[in-house]
Amino acid sequence: MNNIIRFYIFNNKLKSKLRTGWKDVKISSDRIESISEHVYGCLVLAISINSEYKLNLDFEKVLKMLVVHELEEIIIPDYSALASVTKEDKKKMGHKAVKKILDGLVASDELLSIIEEFDERQTKEAKFCYHIDKLEADFQAKMYDLAGYFDIEAEKEDCRAWNGDAAEDIIASSKSASDIWLLGDKYLYEDDELFMELQEAIRDITKEQYDEIINDNEVGE
Repeated sequence: MNNIIRFYIFNNKLKSKLRTGWKDVKISSDRIESISEHVYGCLVLAISINSEYKLNLDFEKVLKMLVVHELEEIIIPDYSALASVTKEDKKKMGHKAVKKILDGLVASDELLSIIEEFDERQTKEAKFCYHIDKLEADFQAKMYDLAGYFDIEAEKEDCRAWNGDAAEDIIASSKSASDIWLLGDKYLYEDDELFMELQEAIRDITKEQYDEIINDNEVGE
């Protein structure tokens, strides 16, 4: 019982820990997405995509992977790609943090193995979860933009920092902050046609569609 209490209290920290990327691009909303909310968004996307496409995946593993893939950020910072930390150092710090968090749980070895599988991105479940993780951020960028919280000038600066020589072409092809964000991420899905189509569909969401869904509060008989 103590292991359950310890694990939950550790994870409860993620409810108030904000996603660094949104602070980096100066999202103006009074309430920026937490890491727990990102995880929830990943679960929602995975369930809905699996519902519509019936993918041949070990879906129990997928759900576990999406829940535990951010565990390291309970202890280490939510480093953005612009942080002065190498991928290898971040990976070492992350695995050390995860071992501490999982310590004592009967399923600790299984969960640690699932996290390592996610990091290596060799299995179909890990590739799916990696794409879900990125697509959820793309979706959230679009939601912030449609709600009026995403400043295009701040995103231009972000794009130049991330995309180097390709940045000006991305900016020139974009009409909004989320266009820049999504076009900058497009290469992430080049090996998966489904996710390419999903990302394009997110980019094409209109303000009218967004408002209609947001304001649809009626429950049918």
